[in-house]
Amino acid sequence: MSDEFTQVATKEINEALTGIEGILNSCKNDEDVTNNGTDIEKFLHKIKGLAPMMGQEGIGEIASLIDTLIKKIIGGQIVEDIFEISNESNHLMKNLMNGSATNITGLTTKLKTRYSEFFE
Repeated sequence: MSDEFTQVATKEINEALTGIEGILNSCKNDEDVTNNGTDIEKFLHKIKGLAPMMGQEGIGEIASLIDTLIKKIIGGQIVEDIFEISNESNHLMKNLMNGSATNITGLTTKLKTRYSEFFE
């Protein structure tokens, strides 16, 4: 990928993460996340598409997993602790974008294990 693409994609991902953070900061619980699911999903869709194209496969994987859960709540299913796991995931993705060393495997394993019924 060109440097220009990487710069634009980085900016877009960071803006999407900031957008999600803003929504989550206005939420207090799972119900609030459910009510804002469509807006959160739009940002996640952008992240899961752009991140792998710029070599950030881990961010793309987390965004994809959370996107699946958000789509489930949009569809009317209950996903326990979606508020907590969305905050944790967004924080980790932001850290990864800022170059911080984080345990991405721990979070992906947690998501795939805890919410396995949604990923079948």
